[in-house]
Amino acid sequence: MNRQWYVFALVDTAPDGRLGRGLRSPLRARPVAGAFAIVERRADVPPAELGSLRAHQAVVSRLAHAAPAILPVRFGTLMEEDALDEALTERDEEIAEAFALVRHRAQFTWRRDQPLTSQAPKRSKDSGAEGGAAYLRRAANAATTTPPAAFSLLRDRLHAFVVRERYQPAANGMPDTLYQLIEKTALDRYRALAEALTLTTPGVTVSGPWPPFAFAPELL
Repeated sequence: MNRQWYVFALVDTAPDGRLGRGLRSPLRARPVAGAFAIVERRADVPPAELGSLRAHQAVVSRLAHAAPAILPVRFGTLMEEDALDEALTERDEEIAEAFALVRHRAQFTWRRDQPLTSQAPKRSKDSGAEGGAAYLRRAANAATTTPPAAFSLLRDRLHAFVVRERYQPAANGMPDTLYQLIEKTALDRYRALAEALTLTTPGVTVSGPWPPFAFAPELL
């Protein structure tokens, strides 16, 4: 009988020592396509509720401290063993490029209080599960949308720290969101400036550092 794995993330190196528990069972590292899939045995998809989402994110955050590069996988990814291997077959180059972007880096997330609900969204990796097709539609829309003036000021002040950024226009009750990818060696300096900017830029909040949820490709 084919096993089912609940997938949390791909990492570039297998973490040393015990991986601890996932949502319910011990975590395992399975070699796949030049990477390691961090998985747990599970028979069903966890309920899409706040407790499960937070628990999933906590596991990914713990793994991010143990691996140089991590590609978080969207919440609710449950796959049979053969399907997991097949999905990543011959994608070594794509995975290596994604690891190169996020290695030794972390994400900060900026949100603006007032949503612009008329604009089309891009998928947020740290806000829940959504299909790959919907993500691609949202990404295409976001690529042609100009961030609001409040974010332009932040970008001007923080650009020296930013390796990569992605903007998600507001939609479906979610506010405008700006994701910035930062070198881990610069986290303290970035955070100090970011927190100062929240005091002088009304209506924006910042959180992080997080694993690079918004910068991981849709691999599974």
